[in-house]
Amino acid sequence: MNRDIFADLHNHTTASDGDFAPEALVAAAKEKGIQALGITDHDTLGGIRK
Repeated sequence: MNRDIFADLHNHTTASDGDFAPEALVAAAKEKGIQALGITDHDTLGGIRK
């Protein structure tokens, strides 16, 4: 049984200094097979509703 999970736990969105909107970041992660995604925007929770 394979229990490996491909995760990227440090990402920024356009709510701080990232290049992708939260929705676009999630879509790109899904396309690349990322199973767990952490959003770590600086000094804001502005992207949380998206």
